[in-house]
Amino acid sequence: MSTKKSVTNLEKHLVKCPSCGKDVLDHMTECPFCHAELSPSRYTTLDPEKQKKIKRILTIIGMIVALIIFLLTR
Repeated sequence: MSTKKSVTNLEKHLVKCPSCGKDVLDHMTECPFCHAELSPSRYTTLDPEKQKKIKRILTIIGMIVALIIFLLTR
């Protein structure tokens, strides 16, 4: 029963490659069959500045967690 549901969930993320006509996932940027360039239909890339900000925040959080672990294990 769950296999049928997961196939249905997968099918809603399939689109046709405009070059070869084969089914590909909607977030792919290149067709795995004919290597044609695809434009993701539902997904967009993050702005590089936003990526840097997220990376900085995650680095700071990681350092804080590491410091807490270090202090607790002393």
